[in-house]
Amino acid sequence: MSTQTIDSFSAFASLNRFFALIETTKPTIQQAEDAAALLCRIYGANSEEELLQRGDPELIEIYKEIKNKILKAAM
Repeated sequence: MSTQTIDSFSAFASLNRFFALIETTKPTIQQAEDAAALLCRIYGANSEEELLQRGDPELIEIYKEIKNKILKAAM
């Protein structure tokens, strides 16, 4: 298994824990920002900027929808 695949699985597991957390408590802004960064890693990007530069409109739309859900949970 490649390092990138392992990193994506790790990011997915951490993001899954974040979504479990928001079912019982309100996350902090920092936790939400960390979860959004994990979302980029799931898509194989090191940052949001890198992800957005890929130019895949469907991927970008899905990313933005999930990121908004993550950030709304902390507000």
